Amino acid sequence: MKKIKVFETFAGIGAQRKALDILKQNNILDYEIVATSEWDIWANISYNSIHHNNKNIAKNLSDEEINSFLSNFTHSNDSKKPMNIETLFKKPRLVRELLYSSYKNSNNQGSILSIDEKKLLEKIKKFDLLTYSFPCQDLSAAGSIHGFNKGMKKGSGTRSGLLWEIERILSKLKKHNRLPKYLLLENVKNMISQKHKDDYLDWLKFLKKIGYNTQTYVLNARDYGVPQNRERVYALSVLSPKNNLFLDTYTTTKKIIEKNIPKDITKEYNLNFKMSEVLKIDYKIKKYYDEALNSIPNKTISRKKMFYDNKKLYSENLNTLNKIPKNNKCYNYNEYFEKNGIFLNICRTITTKQDRNPNAGVIDLKKTALENIDKSKANYRLLTTREVFSLMGFFEEDFEKVKNLNLLSKAILYRQAGNSIVVNVLVVIFYMLAKMKEG
Repeated sequence: MKKIKVFETFAGIGAQRKALDILKQNNILDYEIVATSEWDIWANISYNSIHHNNKNIAKNLSDEEINSFLSNFTHSNDSKKPMNIETLFKKPRLVRELLYSSYKNSNNQGSILSIDEKKLLEKIKKFDLLTYSFPCQDLSAAGSIHGFNKGMKKGSGTRSGLLWEIERILSKLKKHNRLPKYLLLENVKNMISQKHKDDYLDWLKFLKKIGYNTQTYVLNARDYGVPQNRERVYALSVLSPKNNLFLDTYTTTKKIIEKNIPKDITKEYNLNFKMSEVLKIDYKIKKYYDEALNSIPNKTISRKKMFYDNKKLYSENLNTLNKIPKNNKCYNYNEYFEKNGIFLNICRTITTKQDRNPNAGVIDLKKTALENIDKSKANYRLLTTREVFSLMGFFEEDFEKVKNLNLLSKAILYRQAGNSIVVNVLVVIFYMLAKMKEG
């Protein structure tokens, strides 16, 4: 197997690492995560849970030793703004132990703003792939509702503008002749909209200047074995290829294009799944019952509207296409399904919240053990935190490792899933990278 060393920036809960691990288990691509960069304390704790089996190496350390180490980094409680270090010191001992362990186990370099390339090279020597799924809040269409959508323009000071910290790091690595062979970007489709396209083209110009050819794709999770309608931009860059097999988006057309779309290999490796495998509606199982109960919203006028405005998810794979009139070539499938009471077996994009309108979809509780269980509650539920983790391609055992800590709130778990990347899509991209012939 080809082996690559990876620096995982904006690491989150480690979707890239999960995808690489799947390929390693299938003897396709070996890897080593040589370092990460992430400042969200809860994402780091979840990363340690999923990828290091909650390995706690701080149990025997004093509070002073743990706090002294953690004070070397900038941390965030909400992934948006830095937190006061004294606030972190007031967190329960176990939180600080696991956070310390996560930094050590992952060789976490901390906030992207604090990375010094000389110290980075001292700590990791060499790496082959840099991943950078930088914040999307200032780019996403949903963000415009809340006054975001300010873009990723260089010098903008936005969270999406953190992209240009990668420019700073790569520029300095180039001076040391230590650029990685590959780069992988992921972000929302709106990044290449008319509003933000010029900023992205500026980024491609920079990559070209330092020697990278970049191929840009718009890929949807539903095309890679996941019942979620989630389109995202992925850009794979290769350093100085000696052949023309890897076409360059910017230099070939000066437009954002899709070419050589990665092949879906998820069926071959049993990674594709249906909504029936995601929804946990066997309420005789206590954990599923409790999680479903905890995901029922209050009965309010706005939430009544939420029920009618959003897709009704169902656990069985109905042959819905057979129910559509064959004589109507322009039929809107989703509209037909909803008008005729046929439940959908694919959800909308998983976001950082489910108790919102629109959301990914709702589950009707009629004729279930949870029907009208509380007069103050609605008679439907939202996707549970377990289900949204599954819809991002994580395994149920991954979720259990995080859930069993009993440290992360429901809101944090939703946020972590919504901010992550669909593992299946990363699998097919890394598979393509593994099969790529070296020039």
